[in-house]
Amino acid sequence: MIKELSRQRLVTVKKIENGEEAYGIHRVLQHRIQADMDDYSFADAFQKAFRLIRKRFPRAHPMQIPEQENMDVWRKYMPHIYSFHQVYKKHYPEHRRVPMEGVNLRELAELFYDAAFYVWGGQGTAYDGLPLLQSAEKILDEENVDANDRIRADIHCVTGLLLLNMGSSDRAVGNGKLEKAWEIRKNVLEACRTEENDVLYQNATNDWSICLMNRYQFDEAGKLIQGLLDVYKTWGSEEEEPFEYAKYYGNYSAVLMWQGKTDEAAASLERSLVLTEQFSGKNSQYYRRLFFLACIYLQAGNFQKAFDIHYEVLKGRLSLHGQHHESSILSMYAMGAMHHYMQDVGNAM
Repeated sequence: MIKELSRQRLVTVKKIENGEEAYGIHRVLQHRIQADMDDYSFADAFQKAFRLIRKRFPRAHPMQIPEQENMDVWRKYMPHIYSFHQVYKKHYPEHRRVPMEGVNLRELAELFYDAAFYVWGGQGTAYDGLPLLQSAEKILDEENVDANDRIRADIHCVTGLLLLNMGSSDRAVGNGKLEKAWEIRKNVLEACRTEENDVLYQNATNDWSICLMNRYQFDEAGKLIQGLLDVYKTWGSEEEEPFEYAKYYGNYSAVLMWQGKTDEAAASLERSLVLTEQFSGKNSQYYRRLFFLACIYLQAGNFQKAFDIHYEVLKGRLSLHGQHHESSILSMYAMGAMHHYMQDVGNAM
């Protein structure tokens, strides 16, 4: 049967690790198989697919720290997540009459959240992550999960961070999501004071400070960020906690810019870059902060320095994401603007 379907190009066969075979099924054949399934057959296939994906797909870090060692697995299995999610969305309105034994709906919501978390951690686009988070939130609503449940805060947090990269109207929605996450983290901490709940609350406070800056409340944001620095000092040194201190130096540089302290802002961001590279190498977050450093030098009137840094960012982003990723496109625009500032109109165009 495999040979016949392969000959008709409805199935492709390729070798993977350990000499095993993997099969790709043409979309037409996929749709035909699904159309021929009765409720029991669909439920059985759905349950098996869920268990297989859940077994291999990494769970989000409980402290919402991107783990670089999981990124290869994330990239490998995300196509399966997207296919599974599309099937789920198509059949979701009927899921209560279709047998769903073997699939815990909360666990299904957690799977979609985990996938979106790695989209955010890998600097994927909001368009790749938001549908997964929306489905996860819909499941929790259908299952009447408590509004202060931790999974709610996790989803609000990643949703908000993804939306901050979008347009102004989406950014406003993202601010609201991060504010909800901050409120839930605070309630959870007050109900149960543990080290993990404290860390999550401090992380949410950091995100909330970004929201305040988006609302031009830089003085209030600065106080929160300085308070976070005092907390980080109790956790360990910069060498022991590079991820946390990198956030501090990166975010506080924006407050310093608002205060007109350009040199101090640049120095703060440069320290953030050292710690970011120490934690995770020259990844998407590194180039995002380096982009901001270029903007600081541009505001300071140092066009050549800004030009050189923007060029470094563009090369890094093209290597990481290719030319069609939103961050690469933003860097191309920035390079065009820099050529304009350097009065090189031909290259600017």
